Amino acid sequence: MDKDYFNILVFGQKTSKTRHLRIHKKTFKVGLYLLAFCLLLTIFFFCDYIQVRKRGFELAQLRSETEEQRTKIHFFSSKIEDLEKQLARLKDFDKKIRIIANLEKGGETTSFVGMGGPSPSDVREKLRVERDEAGLVQQMRTDVERLKSEALSREESLSELEKLLLTKKDMLTHTPSIWPVHGWVTSGFGFRTNPFTGLSQMHEGLDISNREGTPVIAPADGIVSATGKDFSYGNVVVISHGFGITTRHNHLSKILVGAGQKVKRGDKIAEVGSTGKSTGPHLHYEVRINGIPVNPARYILE
Repeated sequence: MDKDYFNILVFGQKTSKTRHLRIHKKTFKVGLYLLAFCLLLTIFFFCDYIQVRKRGFELAQLRSETEEQRTKIHFFSSKIEDLEKQLARLKDFDKKIRIIANLEKGGETTSFVGMGGPSPSDVREKLRVERDEAGLVQQMRTDVERLKSEALSREESLSELEKLLLTKKDMLTHTPSIWPVHGWVTSGFGFRTNPFTGLSQMHEGLDISNREGTPVIAPADGIVSATGKDFSYGNVVVISHGFGITTRHNHLSKILVGAGQKVKRGDKIAEVGSTGKSTGPHLHYEVRINGIPVNPARYILE
C-alpha cells in the first residue's frame, strides 16, 4: 500500500516536531502535470506578449514612416506647383521678349484652345483633402512627366530666341522695353471715359502718375524727332527709335532735350508735369509702330 504513496518528512527547528506528509503518486503526477502545463502556458503567453509588443513597435514605426512619407509627398507636391508657376512666368517672359523683338510664334496663342476641366493643381489639392496618397503620387508622376516636356520645349524656345536675338541686337537697343518713369498706372491702353467730356474715347497710351519734377527717361536708343507744346498734351517729346517705332512723352513740366539729339536708353529727357489738359501730374506715354498706337505695356519688361 505504501508503494502508492510518497512519504515526505519535514524537519523543523529543535523545538518543533517533525512532520510526516503522505502524497499519493497519482496526485503527485497530476500536480506535476498541472505545474508543467502552467509553466508552458506562462511561456506561451510571455512569447505572445513579446510578439504583440514587437508588432506594436513595428506598427508605431510604420505609422511614423507613413506620416513622414505623407509629409514628403505633400512637400514635393508643393514643389511641383512652384515649378509650374516658374514655367508659366518663363513662358510669359519668352512671349514678351518675342513681342518686343517682333519674333512671335504663330501657334503660341492657340496651344490651349478647346481645353477645359480642372487644372493639375486642382486635382492635387482634391487628392490632398481626400488623403489619397496613392492617387496623389500617381498624379505627381504625371505632372513631373508633363513638366519635363514643357521644360524641354521652353529650353528649345529660349535657345532659338537667343540665336534670333543675337541677329537683332541693334533692333533691340532701339526697341522701348523699360518704364520711362516709375509711378502708378492710373489709366491703361484702350477705351475709357474721357475725364473732361464724359464720353467713351480711345486712350492711346499709359498714364503713369508721380510727383511733378520726377525724371522721365528714354525707353530705348533713338533720335529726338520733335519737341514742343500741344493744346491737349502740353509739353511733348517724341523720340524716333528706328524700325518704324516712335514713343511720345506728354504733359511734361520741363523738356531737357532738343530735336535731332541722339539719346540712349536710360538718358534723362524730361520731367513729369501737368501741362495741357490734365487732372494732375503724370506722364502720358505712347508707343507707335508705323504710326499706329500699340499697348506700351507689351513693350515693358517687368
